[in-house]
Amino acid sequence: MKQRNNTTSLAMLRSKWFSKRTILTGLAALLTVGAQAQVTYTPVLTNVWVLPAATYADLPASSGNNVRGIAINPTTTNVLYASTAAGSNHVGIVSFASGSNYLGSLNAQTISAGTLGMEGVRVADDGTIYTWNLSGAPASRFLIFKWPTEATGVSPTVVFDSSTAPPSFQWRIGDYMDVRGSGANTEIVGVGSGSGANITTNFVVFRPTDSTCTTFTNFSITIPGSQGTTPVNLCGAGIAFEGTNNAVWIRQAGQQFTRRITYTPAVMSSGACARTNTVDQSVCQGLKYYASTNGVQLLATVQASTGNGANQIARVFQIPTSPTAPLVSVLSSNIPAVTGSVNGNSLGNVDVKNGYFAFGAPGHGISLFKLDFLTAAPPSGLTLGSPGSTIVEGTSVTFTATAAGSAPLTYQFYFTNATSTNLLASSTNNIYTNSSISVANIGSYFAIVTNLYGSATSGVANITVLPKGTSTLMTNLWTIAGGSRSYIPGSGNLVTRGLGYDPVLNRVLVVSRAPTNGVWILDANTGAEVGTLDLSLFNPGTPSSSYGTFAINMCGVADDGVVYVANLCNSATDPFAIYPFASATDGAPYTGTPAYADGGTLYSSVGRLGDTMAVRGAGTNTQILCASRNSGTNVVIFTTTDGVNFNPNIVAINTSNQEIGGLSVYWGAGNTFWAKTDSLNNVRQVSFDLTTLTGTVIGSYPLLTTETIIGVDSDNGYVTVVGARENPQTLGVYDINNISSTLPIDREFFAGSTAGANVQSTGQSVVDVKGGRVFSLSTGTGILAVKYAGKLAISQIAGQQVVTWPTTNAVLQSAAVVSGPYTDVSGATTPYTNSTGSVKFYRLRN
Repeated sequence: MKQRNNTTSLAMLRSKWFSKRTILTGLAALLTVGAQAQVTYTPVLTNVWVLPAATYADLPASSGNNVRGIAINPTTTNVLYASTAAGSNHVGIVSFASGSNYLGSLNAQTISAGTLGMEGVRVADDGTIYTWNLSGAPASRFLIFKWPTEATGVSPTVVFDSSTAPPSFQWRIGDYMDVRGSGANTEIVGVGSGSGANITTNFVVFRPTDSTCTTFTNFSITIPGSQGTTPVNLCGAGIAFEGTNNAVWIRQAGQQFTRRITYTPAVMSSGACARTNTVDQSVCQGLKYYASTNGVQLLATVQASTGNGANQIARVFQIPTSPTAPLVSVLSSNIPAVTGSVNGNSLGNVDVKNGYFAFGAPGHGISLFKLDFLTAAPPSGLTLGSPGSTIVEGTSVTFTATAAGSAPLTYQFYFTNATSTNLLASSTNNIYTNSSISVANIGSYFAIVTNLYGSATSGVANITVLPKGTSTLMTNLWTIAGGSRSYIPGSGNLVTRGLGYDPVLNRVLVVSRAPTNGVWILDANTGAEVGTLDLSLFNPGTPSSSYGTFAINMCGVADDGVVYVANLCNSATDPFAIYPFASATDGAPYTGTPAYADGGTLYSSVGRLGDTMAVRGAGTNTQILCASRNSGTNVVIFTTTDGVNFNPNIVAINTSNQEIGGLSVYWGAGNTFWAKTDSLNNVRQVSFDLTTLTGTVIGSYPLLTTETIIGVDSDNGYVTVVGARENPQTLGVYDINNISSTLPIDREFFAGSTAGANVQSTGQSVVDVKGGRVFSLSTGTGILAVKYAGKLAISQIAGQQVVTWPTTNAVLQSAAVVSGPYTDVSGATTPYTNSTGSVKFYRLRN
């Protein structure tokens, strides 16, 4: 009975046929090592099926050497074998999916002549089937036959006949042949296993003389080696093409030597021996070369032995790098036999196509194997995922390392600073977490991964740790995380960028293009949604929803409650417009007439406009400030004489920096404003003159590169900054007279923020000075509202203490000594006079 080693289906095998490969997937990441480590591929051959001798009549177990040739058809995936058993010359065909499925045979009864009428079979890349006889002496006739397909009932045609294609061969030929290519590029190479006067000294390359391969001519190549008084049969045990190269591999009969011979095509000449490697058995017969897609080169053969019941063994060897080293065995598996199996002449053959190996030996059966690879790779492509470059103190941070290579992989993280490099404890897996980062953790982090084959080191991740702040000045009032509302998405970095505060109705306005263009109204005390502005008059043909790059982008609210919404223009044909709304009440409509609109004229003077906006004043004293991002040193201050229509005033700032306020602008006291740009880490204070249309930078204060959107409370002396590039994102507050790049007065945190959420650092902040509140929007992150108490001013009037404060919502407290305790001063409003006649100490609480 035939034995089967697995039940692989035809569909599965066919689907894998042309995709046999091994892939190493590289992982992209933030930090990687420079060089790719060398991967070692170990061939693994798995038996697909076996076909024991005597399964079919033309595959006998007798010693008659009836079956000597074997082939795989790359177009049908079937396995073919040349047989002279069962009373005729023919080619048997079995299914690639299962050797038990006999598909028929090719009729070769017309084949005759030679020492043996049919010796072997091979299939070209186009499915053309070639077979040949054995010519054992110069007087013997050598022929090559072909069938165009596997179709049964078709007689073969002769494509080469030594009797009509002189010179006649002076040596034995036909024991071993190989075929490659297709059509006019088909090539056949053949040798024989001669002895005595008929010793084989050459191999012969056959090529077609026409595109239909009806006639072949031949070129004889002398095999280099000892051919003197004692000739040596250098290639009597097998020959195979080396892929598409002008080289063949040959097996020396009765020896362990296997040589690679190069030659010049279509020239009768001598070849050159490029390497000589040895197999571990001298009885190996037949040969086939195979190069996998990952560069591994293999030679397949059959270890053949005579004698009743002697094992015939399928062998595969890997070609070593050294041209003289022994070939490395990667397969040794018995070809199936039954009782009485005899290989009378120690013959065998093998064919390989697309990662499948078919072995056969006379008197024995056939085995089909599938090639796979195990990768023995040292670690490579090590990446270190960083939590971000700027981390706020107390935050939990995680570093993740990922590498390719053979398992098991072991990771070790390291921390280094100016004085030492430290191994991090409990970090031998691919994740290292510090649950509460501190300023002591400022420095560089890297990882090393190891396995049995080597190690790799990642690049370095540098982090800066920001202190939380030195006081509890600010208190979180409310926060809205990105993604918690449709118009405040947690992704889509350009969607929600505008924020305004209405001091009349105590409302916060949010400008968003998600899920559609809209201005949403929130309760400033709680963040609850209370309505939307009516944009129904934004129709085509008027200042419309298609007006500008973004129809709506930023907003601001005047002191009288009028809401102004600006679009974004970014080209010379892109108009800039400002749309007024009478109030921040639910359903308040756009008035239908823009406060300002142009045909693109502002762009030609100041470039891109509408990324930033600030509004102050009321009625005819209303002023709107807009700055350009990434272009020019001008800003535009819009003014009005009627409280309805606004005119642009282009103010040139005396600075060499090519941007003023590209990320954020905010009004200061009098004729000043504050500005933060994307190309400079400083926040700058600018004075301006609307008569001369000039401006001067009067202060420039360093901030971290992570800090972007600003808000200013000139009365209390605070500058607030959104850390849009920090992890997590924060709102920091600085003393306006002592802005430091390292230590703000206090910080509050945006809800659920992560590093990189606001990749373009867009958004807007507004300060409610009287209410002691700051409202900040960080695009893709959310909204944070905080409250603070403000600062006291104490003066002495008529011998009494007079206390004033701008933050009218704050509560005044007093104490007899500076250390307290402090208690609320009942009913105190600004200004407050200490009429007790005793010294008091005062402070504010929110």
